[in-house]
Amino acid sequence: MRKTTWTALTVAAAATLTTTLMAGPAGAAQLRENTPAAAAITSITSADLAGQSSIPADFAVTMGYHPTIESGMLVNPTGNCSSPVTLPAEFETACKAHDLGYDLLRYSDRRGTTLGPWARKSLDAQLDRRMHRACEARPADATRTSCYVMANIATTAVSSNSWRQGYIAPRPEPMTGYLLAGGLGTALIVGAVALTARRGRDAAGPVAGTGSVLA
Repeated sequence: MRKTTWTALTVAAAATLTTTLMAGPAGAAQLRENTPAAAAITSITSADLAGQSSIPADFAVTMGYHPTIESGMLVNPTGNCSSPVTLPAEFETACKAHDLGYDLLRYSDRRGTTLGPWARKSLDAQLDRRMHRACEARPADATRTSCYVMANIATTAVSSNSWRQGYIAPRPEPMTGYLLAGGLGTALIVGAVALTARRGRDAAGPVAGTGSVLA
């Protein structure tokens, strides 16, 4: 089978699983609570240019930091892309914004106003959109496709973990448990790494050493 076909299948499989995990029960209403955290999450997932005024006034006291703005996104300034493989550098700001969103879930939980599944699903969906948008800026088709593969894999892993945790406020877990929870997502990571490594060998011969595959 041609390499482009394998890539297309990988993208399609990850996208299909992601859509399934993000979707709620058929016909189910996504009820949104009337709380500061709910308003903040609605604001930051509805517009990329949400201002700092959308963050609850006591967020910094509760969570220990003030959100900042990077590339027009409200972010956790010390956030990062937590992944067993190196993700494209273009995803970094989107990951930091996603970290802030998860901290809003934790903040709400600590305030005794746990949010429903809609909140975590909205944050995960926004991360997916932003990663794919970042890939679109790549000029070459091959690297853009590889970026899309990694975006789909990252979204699948995040969405599967959210589903496994019941879409409640995120809780810390060992990376081993996170990977096992990602079942298909982990398999797709392995497949994408192998595919990209093979493409690199075909184009430039054997590659010495180890390191980031798609960053």
